Amino acid sequence: GIDKDSNLFNIWKERLNELIPLDAYWIKHQNRDEYWRHGSICEDYSKILCPVLLIGGFADLYNSSIFRLMNQLKYEKRAILGPWGHQWPDDAYPGPQIGFLQEVIQWLDYHIKHIDNGYEKKEFLSIFKLNPNIHELHSFVKQRKGQWIHLNSLPSYPNEHFQRNHLSINQYQQINEKQIIYYLSFGSLTIESVSKDQIPDKISFLSPLETGLSSGNLLGWGGVENIDNSIDQREDDGRSLCFDSLPLNHNYELFGFPSVKLNLSSNTNYGLICVRLCMIDEKSSSSILISRGILNLTHHKSHEHPEQLNIDEIYNVEITLAGVCVCLPAGCRLHLALSTSYWPIVWPSPQLSTLTIHFNHLSPCILILPCLNDKYLTRDDFAFPEISQGIPIKYLRDSSVTRFRILDELNEIITLKIYTDDGSIEYPDGLIWDETSESIYKIKKNDPQSARIEIKRYLKYYFQDQSLIKVDIETKSIMFSQESPSTFNIIHQLNINNKDQLVFEKNWNLTFPRSYI
Repeated sequence: GIDKDSNLFNIWKERLNELIPLDAYWIKHQNRDEYWRHGSICEDYSKILCPVLLIGGFADLYNSSIFRLMNQLKYEKRAILGPWGHQWPDDAYPGPQIGFLQEVIQWLDYHIKHIDNGYEKKEFLSIFKLNPNIHELHSFVKQRKGQWIHLNSLPSYPNEHFQRNHLSINQYQQINEKQIIYYLSFGSLTIESVSKDQIPDKISFLSPLETGLSSGNLLGWGGVENIDNSIDQREDDGRSLCFDSLPLNHNYELFGFPSVKLNLSSNTNYGLICVRLCMIDEKSSSSILISRGILNLTHHKSHEHPEQLNIDEIYNVEITLAGVCVCLPAGCRLHLALSTSYWPIVWPSPQLSTLTIHFNHLSPCILILPCLNDKYLTRDDFAFPEISQGIPIKYLRDSSVTRFRILDELNEIITLKIYTDDGSIEYPDGLIWDETSESIYKIKKNDPQSARIEIKRYLKYYFQDQSLIKVDIETKSIMFSQESPSTFNIIHQLNINNKDQLVFEKNWNLTFPRSYI
């Protein structure tokens, strides 16, 4: 512990001197090696020997792990999957929120205190079935439309996940296996396979590097000021190779992991493919993102042992999209969009790589849609959120966020800027906390080596009526790549002042060889 007479500033300086940026670890391990395996629960699910309650949200990055855990765990388990981002479900956006604390108390009372409260009668999966619509095509969505359903079956998780990570497959779960299959032909999705003489043998495509700017955030933070949601996809659709179905003649209830099987070749040793499943609204023709999946093609066999592609060799690959539970209305059209770039969510391949889809190869190119069976109940019996009152704080400046793009037509540079003001607040003891940040993403057309990210963060905390503490912290982080040698380069700058006097200053210049990325 820290002695009451210790000099806290000296202790702080000692810790700062030992500071190592996290990306120094992360980018050093670009493949699935021991660094990632040692903390990964999927290495051995049998080590979990207790009941498990899983909570997740569709706007969060980690919702697919909920399905994997439910698929693999052998002890008593229950999962609740709502529309939320990366926050507690009694206070997360988009809503509706639920009484999370009451649910946890019931779970613990039953499993820890052994109180007979009927919890064992609940279905082991409660999930919010989404109803996508044009009114939710906004960066921030306060409330999603849909309904709670409850069931005792799970969607199967595509085998390719287990194969690429060299994991065993659990074959003993009650799996929902109802599927709809669409065949990819020239610009179309068809229920029946199209004759070979009616479509070309192949189609090539190369997306502009800025494809993905309407994607929103991959990880939705779930706060009231977070602009995480994807917007109308028509802008990115115009930069992608697209396939459309005929209007649906009845509602499609999808549940599980859509997947796409393709015969692909690349004109370089690298390749990236992003697959977006969208819904084309019947009246407005808006394109609404339903799910997406991304695959670095050098990882098509293994995330642990990636391999460069052989130029123009045809590979049969499967791309798994994020898990869904959604009702697509009759009259809408399915829309499948394929792109070779997805910036700024994914760093571009080191070379511009044109991909080619081969339709008349040994196996067809198909879209597989997992469907919800009829064995589920609909009820909304979650309690209303109950949150204890926090400490009283005074808002000196409200929080806000802006997100905008700049196109430099002369230099062909596209810039995305996100400015976040977390506001200024005063605590009961007089401490004032003030925080802002700015994130800048730049890329030049047709130049994958031009990708650049710069993030600045400013933090102040001080006491209005005291002169002892008046801390200003400024950080700046830059990431870019170089072609020869092929490296990722990261620069970090940290400056800390107290009462306008420099307390600590340090710069990091990190270089990492690119490994199949």
